[in-house]
Amino acid sequence: TFVIASLSSRSPFIYLCGYLELLKDEDSLTVIKSYINLIQNRVDCLKQLTEELFCYSIAASSWETTQESVILNKVLEENLLAFYGAFKKQNIEPIIEIPDTFIRYNIDLPAFNRIVSNILSNILKYSDGDLYVKLHINGMITFTNSARNLTPVIVERLFDRFYTVETGQNSTGLGLSIAKTLVEQMGGKIKATYQDNKLTISLNLI
Repeated sequence: TFVIASLSSRSPFIYLCGYLELLKDEDSLTVIKSYINLIQNRVDCLKQLTEELFCYSIAASSWETTQESVILNKVLEENLLAFYGAFKKQNIEPIIEIPDTFIRYNIDLPAFNRIVSNILSNILKYSDGDLYVKLHINGMITFTNSARNLTPVIVERLFDRFYTVETGQNSTGLGLSIAKTLVEQMGGKIKATYQDNKLTISLNLI
């Protein structure tokens, strides 16, 4: 079952206040430790939400990109390597296709890193255990993974602010929205398609 969750209905503050109230009248050390763990989880969610709201506010503002010449092959590999531990934890062995020919682009590197990071984080939430990443010779990058629990209707809304699905327990619904905003600020395009139970996110910075 998939639902649209608004920011207010999932606010970590609500959970924090509830657990703190329960702690006031609790004497069992075991239960207290359980509540503390739950509170820590909510605090982590709040930290993530605060960071992503900050990033979104910056991305949505009229900031000027600072472009530099980079080799897409190299920076894409670096971003994928940064997620090696997360992929391994979820038993995902990415298939990566990167051409030998260097593809040089002028891009805002910090923005690009954030875009790829948010896309990969989304994949970790919804992948059925696979990932295929391809850097095309024209510079387009595609990320494809099996996601049987998604639907074409859900995929159409993945870039909407605060849109999330129940399977993403700690999702703020801002990750792909931030990615889309950054891509558009750089003059590029990003889209998601769904066919044969596979989700593909295409990133084109031209």
